[in-house]
Amino acid sequence: MLRALGATILGLLLGSPVLAASDPTQPPAGVRLDAASRETVAAAPLLQAILRGPHGHRAVLDGRSLRVGERHGDLRLLAIRSRSVVIERQGQRSELFLSQPILTPRH
Repeated sequence: MLRALGATILGLLLGSPVLAASDPTQPPAGVRLDAASRETVAAAPLLQAILRGPHGHRAVLDGRSLRVGERHGDLRLLAIRSRSVVIERQGQRSELFLSQPILTPRH
């Protein structure tokens, strides 16, 4: 019994540096991104919030609060929807979505 427990603890201790070394936000070890792909991934805008108020709607993109038609760098906000926004960047339109809530309130 003690031998099995000791082997389990040893296995956990030896295996933990391997687990700690892998970063889940990075591509798998066999996948290599070229410089252009890394820049595209790094530069992707993040929709953080959609704010609705008596004076209109705003979207928070990369920490900046924008109204429809406003710009932030090369990005222009075209529309604000209930859970997404439509942007134009470098001549391309795309829709950014809010992430799904982890917890949903019960009514």
